[in-house]
Amino acid sequence: MKETVMKKIFTVIVSMMMVLMFTSVALCGEGPAKKKQHLKKVELTEGVYVAVNGGVAFLEDGDAGMAKDVDYFDDKGYAVTVAVGKRIGAMNKQIRIEGELGYQKNEVDDCNGCRNASGDLKAYSFLVNGYYDMVKGKKIVPYLTAGIGVARVDAEIDLGRRSVDVDDMGLAYQVGAGIAYHITDNWHIDLKYRYMGVGEIENYKLYATEPEFETQNVFLGLRYRF
Repeated sequence: MKETVMKKIFTVIVSMMMVLMFTSVALCGEGPAKKKQHLKKVELTEGVYVAVNGGVAFLEDGDAGMAKDVDYFDDKGYAVTVAVGKRIGAMNKQIRIEGELGYQKNEVDDCNGCRNASGDLKAYSFLVNGYYDMVKGKKIVPYLTAGIGVARVDAEIDLGRRSVDVDDMGLAYQVGAGIAYHITDNWHIDLKYRYMGVGEIENYKLYATEPEFETQNVFLGLRYRF
C-alpha cells in the first residue's frame, strides 16, 4: 500500500510541475512587442503579506501498528492555514518566505480487522515556508513551495476492543506547487496542492505505536499584500 501511495504522490507532483513549467515558459516567452507590465508593484517590490487558506485534506490511511496489523481508514477532512510572509530580494525578487499556522481534522470511518471504527485525527502545525514564483509581473503566477517546522498530532480512535490515543509533537515538512491569480496589486487568489508529513509520532495507549500522519491537501486561498 505504501508503494502505491508514494507512486500516486510522485505522479501528482510531477504532473503539476510539468503544468507549471509549461505555464511559466508560455508567460515568459512573450515577444518584446507584446510584453506588458500588468502589475505596478506587487511582483517587483519587497513587502509584507497575510494569507488565509482553506481546503480538502486527504489523510493517508493509518496503521495501528499492533502485533497483527490493523489499518484504519480516514475520511476526507478539512484544513485551514493563516500565514504572514514577505518577498525578499534574492533571485530577482522571486522568493517569498512566510510563517504559517495550520489546523487539520479528519474523521476515521472504517478499519480492517475490527468490527467498527470511530474517532478523529487532528494536527496543529507551525511551518516556515519558502516560495519560488516562476514569473513576475503577470496576472497568473505559477510557483513551487517547500517548508519545515513542527506539528502536534492529536488522535483518539476507537477500533472496537482496541484504541489509538495520540498526543505528540514531531518534525513536519511540506512540498507543493500552485498558481496565483493577481486580482489587483494587493489582492491575490491562490490555488495550491501540497503534501505534508509528520515524523516520529508516538502512541501512548494500548498496542499501537508510531501511527503515521501523511496528508495530501488542496487549498484555495486569499492573499493580501500591504
